[in-house]
Amino acid sequence: MKYKLIATDMDGTLVNSKSELTQRTREAIINTVNAGVLFVTATGRPFCNIWNVNNLLDKDMPFIVFNGSAAYMGKSEKLLFEKFLDFELAVEAFKLGQDFGLAQIVWAGATLWANRICDETAHYRDFSTISEMGVAENLESIIDKVPGISKVLWIADPAVIAEKQREMTRHFGERLNCYSSLPQFMEFVSRDASKGSALAEIGRLFGIDKSEMIAVGDAYNDVSMLEYAGFSVAMENAPDDIKAICDYVTLSNNDDGVADVIEKFIL
Repeated sequence: MKYKLIATDMDGTLVNSKSELTQRTREAIINTVNAGVLFVTATGRPFCNIWNVNNLLDKDMPFIVFNGSAAYMGKSEKLLFEKFLDFELAVEAFKLGQDFGLAQIVWAGATLWANRICDETAHYRDFSTISEMGVAENLESIIDKVPGISKVLWIADPAVIAEKQREMTRHFGERLNCYSSLPQFMEFVSRDASKGSALAEIGRLFGIDKSEMIAVGDAYNDVSMLEYAGFSVAMENAPDDIKAICDYVTLSNNDDGVADVIEKFIL
């Protein structure tokens, strides 16, 4: 099988534990693109925070951001699609986070908001490499200032997030998608938004069948694209239940696992 597209998660997958692209991985990405394969980064991060991959490439490649809520072409910054969270559901998720006393982040298109300024939200702002972050104690106060709500994100101790994810999955059911992207984060996005649905749309736009795709990931927000792609790869650092649904388990993100996949199955 000659694969035409490889989609990889970023944190815990493409970058190592220091959020770095290693030299081997950088070379593998460049060689993949030069071989005519579409390289798709699929992340929960905003578009402004994917510069380390975008700057590496000479060609215009698609980037799935906000866990499938939007996708852009990297060089031209062309918006391919955007799916906002139903506002009433966003309000409900935000109010629950307030009731639990959690630090919260809200992405509204390219703008970043927090429920309060604290160590957790300030660290997230710095991690996202964005200079401005508004403060909103409720979402009704910003609805006229934003195009829509891309996602609501809770920040807490991983044990708290694990408990709240089970609780919120029961609470919201199929009304929206909620999952943990990193152990300390839980994200709420539109029920129509996922990395899998975004990958399907990119395949449609570029004329690539899912059988011609490889997807690589390590976390529960990657499951939809792992299930969609014709060939699925879990990182060694992924949970065992994610490894169980994949066709192949590669090396960890600290051992150039994505480069290993590219070298074995593409190059």
